[in-house]
Amino acid sequence: MRTLFLILLIAFATACTQSSKKTDTNPQFYGEFLYLADAAVLNTGTEIYGVIIDEKMHELHDLCSPLKRDEFDMIAVYVKGKVENKNPDEEGWDKRIKITSIDSLVNPTDNSILKPN
Repeated sequence: MRTLFLILLIAFATACTQSSKKTDTNPQFYGEFLYLADAAVLNTGTEIYGVIIDEKMHELHDLCSPLKRDEFDMIAVYVKGKVENKNPDEEGWDKRIKITSIDSLVNPTDNSILKPN
C-alpha cells in the first residue's frame, strides 16, 4: 500500500512540474487596423504603431477585408504582438508591432466580436 501511494505521489508531482501549456508573453493590443498598398497601422487611441508587413499581417488583412465598407475603413481588432522601435534610417512610425496572434475582430456594422478559426 505504501509503495502504491509513493508511486502515485511521484507521478502526481512529476505531472505538476511538467507543464505542456505554452504561455504567450506578448501583450494584447486593441485598436483599429488599416492596410493600404504598402503600409499598415494599428491605432490604439493612445499610440499609433506601424505594423510589420508579414504573413500574420496579411492574415489579419484577409480577415478584415470582408468587414470593410470601403478601402479606408479601419477595423477594430484584438491582437498580440511584439513592439519594436524602428531603425533611425527607416521611414514610418517610431514604434512598430509584429503581430504574433490574432485574437478577434469587431464587426463595424453590429459591434459583434468575431473570432478567427
